[in-house]
Formats: sequence, structure tokens, C-alpha cells
Amino acid sequence: GTGLKTTLITSSDIEYEFQTAPQNVFNFRIGNFNYTINFQAMIQTNVQTGMRRKVRRRPRFTSMNQNPNSISGAMGNPALSNTLPSGTWQFKGDHGRWLDYRRLGEGGIACSINSQDIEQSYQQNPQGSLQFTAGRFQYRLDLSAMTQTNLLIGTRRAVRRLETPSLGGANASTGSKGLWQFMDDEGLWKEYSQFGILQSVSSQDIERNYQMNPQGSMKLSTGQFQYTLDFSAMTQTNLTTRKVRQVRRL
Repeated sequence: GTGLKTTLITSSDIEYEFQTAPQNVFNFRIGNFNYTINFQAMIQTNVQTGMRRKVRRRPRFTSMNQNPNSISGAMGNPALSNTLPSGTWQFKGDHGRWLDYRRLGEGGIACSINSQDIEQSYQQNPQGSLQFTAGRFQYRLDLSAMTQTNLLIGTRRAVRRLETPSLGGANASTGSKGLWQFMDDEGLWKEYSQFGILQSVSSQDIERNYQMNPQGSMKLSTGQFQYTLDFSAMTQTNLTTRKVRQVRRL
């Protein structure tokens, strides 16, 4: 609707989140209100007022004149997009935490690009670079050196690209490094064993258990709480509070 025109969240951002985890709930903010989109129910909910709206997803139109063999052609064609290698882009934030590039980052900082934008640039020229803004700063992302540089103060951060499994099924992720993340209260993906986050278990520990039984589960603990990680449902459950979080494997 017209009310979404003023937000920094675009249809491409939502599609990226859906492609990454179609069973998840996506959180975002417009003005003074927080919203969620439940991809399975296809419902948008205003967290403050409780108002719900229906959501729908339509295939992207592809021109008959568009070359399906080109990067842009394949990206615009749902039938061909999964044949291309894809990746999720992250930068190393404070305390060594790896964070996804998002239009709306931690603390509500607006960014002019997201992971999908970077991936498209990378597909076109893996040795190139691109400039973007985040908050009041401008940055250069060097795809060859895998670094992000603040053009005002010169600060550099490491960047990485994680192969994203296709939507073809569980076997599509075979050969990946098996990076495990869970969704926090702000709708951000956090890696297991990051600074201050479930340090009793690492992503590698989870991957080893997953490889032994992809349909099984495992127990993990942090502080006073114990959790169950269900590989089949891709959820993490706090055994005391019963709070359930979404989990993903990259």
C-alpha cells in the first residue's frame, strides 16, 4: 500500500528474507511502529495495535526480451535463479560478531544496500567494489580484498561471503561449511558461539551432530538455561521458558 513508500524496507528485502528461511517471521519497523510478517500465514501484524493485514507474494515478471543466460536475466527468472551460486554477505562487527548486511541494521541504522545487492554485484564482477551508505557514513566494499572501509575515518572491517543453500531441499546444502545461526528478539540472525552468545556450543559442534543425524536433535546450555535444538523443525527451544526461536544452517 501507499503507506509503505516511506519505509526503507523494500520488496527485495522481504524476498531475501523469504528465500533464506520461508518458514520464519520477519520483523521490521516503519516510523513509530514495529511489524512482523509471518511467511507461512502470509500475514503482516502491527505489534503495537495488533492490526493484521494479508500479504501475498507474486512471481517477478520477466521480459521476453531479457536474456536468461545473463546474470540479470537469471536473477529475474524464478525458474533459473537457483541454478546460480548464491551467497550471504556479512561484515565483522564489534566483539567479533558477524552480521548480515541489511537495509535496516542493529540500532535502526539505515543501510543503502543489503546482502542480495552485494551478491548481484559480486556475480557481475568478483574483483570489483561498490560504495554504500549506512547512517551518516559512506563506505567502500572491496569484493576482492573482502574488506569494508569507512571513507570518512578510514576504519576497516573484514567481510565474508557464505554459500547459501538453494531451496531445492536438505541435500542442496551438502558440501557447505554448516554455519549455524538463530534469530534473536530483534529479528537478527546471530551465530552460535559469538561473543556473549551460547558460548557453551560452537557452530562446528552443532554441524557435527547434524551430520550424524539430520533429522535428530541435540541439547545445549548457557548460564542457567538448557535448550533443545531440533534439526528437523529448525528450531531452538528453551526447556525452562518454552520459548522457541528459528534456526538456520548456511
